Amino acid sequence: MNKNLWAPVLLLAFHLFTAYSQLTIDWLNIDCGNNALRWDKNLLQWVTDNGYTQAGINKQVPQKQELEEMNTLRSFPNKAQQNCYALPFSAQTQRFLVRAGFYYGNYDGLSKPPSFDIHINGRNWSTVNTSTVVEGPIYHEAMYVNQGAGSLNVCIVQDESEVVPFISSIEAVPIWVLTGPFYREMETNYAYNLVSRINYGGGEVRFPGGEEMYNRVWTRGTTPPNCTEVATLPAFLPVPENDPPNSVLSDSIESMNPADPITLSIHLPQTTPQSAYIVLYFTETVTIPKPDDTRIIQIYINGQMKSTVTTENIECKVMTIYPVTVVGPTINVTLASAKGSTLPPIISAMEVFTRIEANKGDKSSSPPPSSPSHGTQGHFFYAYINSISCICLLLLFIA
Repeated sequence: MNKNLWAPVLLLAFHLFTAYSQLTIDWLNIDCGNNALRWDKNLLQWVTDNGYTQAGINKQVPQKQELEEMNTLRSFPNKAQQNCYALPFSAQTQRFLVRAGFYYGNYDGLSKPPSFDIHINGRNWSTVNTSTVVEGPIYHEAMYVNQGAGSLNVCIVQDESEVVPFISSIEAVPIWVLTGPFYREMETNYAYNLVSRINYGGGEVRFPGGEEMYNRVWTRGTTPPNCTEVATLPAFLPVPENDPPNSVLSDSIESMNPADPITLSIHLPQTTPQSAYIVLYFTETVTIPKPDDTRIIQIYINGQMKSTVTTENIECKVMTIYPVTVVGPTINVTLASAKGSTLPPIISAMEVFTRIEANKGDKSSSPPPSSPSHGTQGHFFYAYINSISCICLLLLFIA
């Protein structure tokens, strides 16, 4: 390479790194039980948990794991009912995505994987049952709607006197108020537990690949036997509701016959009646349908029709169905061609949440006092400026 080109290339690399880091600077990644600050292969910073909790003791997993954050954990043998982490964030965010990771790994040598509860701001978030996993970590994710506070707490709750709960990692992403429509029907007095987030027709999508900028994980979905995987065309502008990654919208599953519906089953961890929040994403095929073709899809939840959607070329249609009462162990989502539709049903992705109800008489529902945090709005602005700078430098380099 011409030595005169090294300067703009290095400057471009610096700006790319700066823009990347600014977009993730407000993310909080806690490596529970670790004693040192570190960066992972995606250049995400992982901090120790010493500044976020006063309870528990650090432990190490005997066998080294591929994910560094699963090599250590913090256990809570103190027999306290609740052991809490206080997570500080800017009060100007509209949502918090919180993901807690657990890997037992026989760290205590007892070969007795425990079961215990986790709470988010005093609400019974979920039950962690580590005995159901043969190997590898398990994760529980929630979307918490900000109520104007500058922080939230995540508590590990001891259910039985002989059980020692633990936690391996906490990942939390604040979502800025001006991001756009982002799960806008979620009510401000509830939190929402993620049951499933599925990419149909494609592989797993997560940060940093696939334009996923909120640290969500889109798992690969199973293609029903009466369906085929097809390439679809996502919309670039305007940004679809919830800002799904283009790589998720670029593939879908389609029924082979207009008369055959698509049936998708989602497993529910609880069998009691719950209020579900279901989001469906629809994009049209790369092969543009004929002018007289139509694709009108009726959406059924457990046999009851809830909505109808008509797909459009180069547009993502997002359908939110909430609230809908469901009873486990399974939710059945059926997509059927409506009368007059000439094309079979299709779907790109689906997210399913259940509403986390408040615990009666729980005094821990109030978040901990606010703590200073980085300003998300400022970081977003700087990331935007850096991105524009990258484009200008690239054009200059090409010229």
